[in-house]
Amino acid sequence: MRTWTGDYPMKGIRGFALEKARLGPYGFEGDRTFCLQKVNRDDNNDPSYETMLIGYHLRLALFAASIDYDKREISVSWTEDKTNDSICFPLNPSITDRKTLEVSLHVSTTQAYDMGDELSQWFSDRLGHDARLVYIGNGSRAVLGSLAPHSSKALNNAALSQRIRNMVPPLAYPPERLVFNDLAHYLVVTEESNNQVSSRLDEGHAMDITKFRPNIVVRGASDPFAEDFWGELNFSITVDYKTGKTATDDRGMVWKKLNKDRRVDKGAKYSPVFGRYGYCFGDDTNKSLTIGQRVAVTRKNAQRTTFDWPHLTSFGVSQKK
Repeated sequence: MRTWTGDYPMKGIRGFALEKARLGPYGFEGDRTFCLQKVNRDDNNDPSYETMLIGYHLRLALFAASIDYDKREISVSWTEDKTNDSICFPLNPSITDRKTLEVSLHVSTTQAYDMGDELSQWFSDRLGHDARLVYIGNGSRAVLGSLAPHSSKALNNAALSQRIRNMVPPLAYPPERLVFNDLAHYLVVTEESNNQVSSRLDEGHAMDITKFRPNIVVRGASDPFAEDFWGELNFSITVDYKTGKTATDDRGMVWKKLNKDRRVDKGAKYSPVFGRYGYCFGDDTNKSLTIGQRVAVTRKNAQRTTFDWPHLTSFGVSQKK
């Protein structure tokens, strides 16, 4: 049974829980369509841009975003001072006459639209450095490697029937693409896996599952980490977030505790695995998910997927990008 659904309107900052979520072509509607670019300048004062990730820029944890779908509006709050410090902007702003800049996320690039000085200054003032807020607009990013089920690399490794199906135009699907999601449309995790992580912490501490930034949380898996082998799900139609710094207690050691026995992906042998990346395509992208829907694992893989996104096989080992 699905117990929680999360949407993150801005890459790298805290999101919000949804009772009902609409599936779009790149994930839940409004998920990660904005991001912040840190502005770095060389000796000639020429700018270069760096996509800000919460693992490297911890103060991002002090922002929290939500969407008002009736107003088609995003609200972002700054939580450090516990005051009513927030800003709002359209969920789908006009891109007419906006400046563009190239955004690179895990070596997958796209053109994005600069949201202007007023919004960017609000974020810069709170981060303590120059940053630009950008919007994906009508752009998208390529999925590298074989993660996307309809990428050429994935189809080369697929069953013969699937390869033949994708050669027939009416039955074929285009390769999946991304907005500012890391590597896939969705991250699916289970309560059972999170409970197992909590058992590794000091007594009295529980793992906050939202720190893994999942989109879908499922309860009722057969075992912790059973999702490692999930190949397909069918849904029936019926960092310390208070301080913006590394946690100083046992919860700040979760990564190291998982390193002990969760480095199970041969393609990312230095990174522990938690949860399962997933995609949605075709007519299903117009449907919705609601808390409490039953979930069936309709296909299991004989072995774990091997991660093969270029340049990310040791992601998380160091702070170097």
